[in-house]
Amino acid sequence: MKILLTGASGFLGSALALHWLHAGHQVALLVRTTSQLDRLRGLEASFDIGRCTSNVEVEAFVTKVQPEAVVHTACAYGRQDETSLQLFDANLRLGLIVLQALQHAAQPVTLINTGSALAPEVSPYALSKHQFAQWGRMLATESGGQVKFVNVLLQHMYGPGDDPSKFTTHVLHACHRNDPVLKLTAGEQTRDFIYIDDVVSAYDTLLTQSHQFDAVLDIEVGSGVAPTIRQFVETAHHLTASHTKLLFGALPYRANEAMHCVANIDRMTQLGWHPAFDLNAGLKKTIELEFNK
Repeated sequence: MKILLTGASGFLGSALALHWLHAGHQVALLVRTTSQLDRLRGLEASFDIGRCTSNVEVEAFVTKVQPEAVVHTACAYGRQDETSLQLFDANLRLGLIVLQALQHAAQPVTLINTGSALAPEVSPYALSKHQFAQWGRMLATESGGQVKFVNVLLQHMYGPGDDPSKFTTHVLHACHRNDPVLKLTAGEQTRDFIYIDDVVSAYDTLLTQSHQFDAVLDIEVGSGVAPTIRQFVETAHHLTASHTKLLFGALPYRANEAMHCVANIDRMTQLGWHPAFDLNAGLKKTIELEFNK
């Protein structure tokens, strides 16, 4: 299959790119001109790479590739002090340009979008992801079968090589370094943590099963289990044999903190997908690959 992938410099995008390359698919990568592709392990020459800046360049690359499927993982989380306009550009504008180009493709195309399971009021990031999903649903419905829009409501992904600014990576590294203390909230929030290999296999399932989907599909992806933040941290602390003192309650909850997040994975299991890693197994593999290189 010919796949166009956005966000290949990121944690999820690079994992998908390598998986589909090794599976024998033709994979084209749409990236920013400044994107570093270190995560592709020196295999950049195996991909058709479009480094695009303007709307015209993006549309021209999409038209050149003529993909059978587009997998959209490019985003900005707001963790690097991005402005509202930068979040808009990354999380809405780019996807809309791609969708616009797909309206005129020579063949019907499925776009698998990496959405957010967070409520829109939680953060500007979550708001922008929900707004793009609304656009995607509308344009797919109006496309007359030209475009299918699959919106993945993805839970809390983690794994080796993830961004150091993410909570899961931050906790693991602090515990592994034996930092004197680790300040945390009370940790009563529940989160559905899903290991990266399970996320990749879920996207692979959606790709192979996309022929049976309607024009619009919202689908939840996670482990289906939601331990508390405290349980996650204590498990990471135990598995790293850490001496770090865990200060639960030292930090306040954020404004609009989501207190319960868990995926309903019934639809995914109907498609034949099942997560292979529980939290303990996923953390063990993360620790092994992250720190025993």
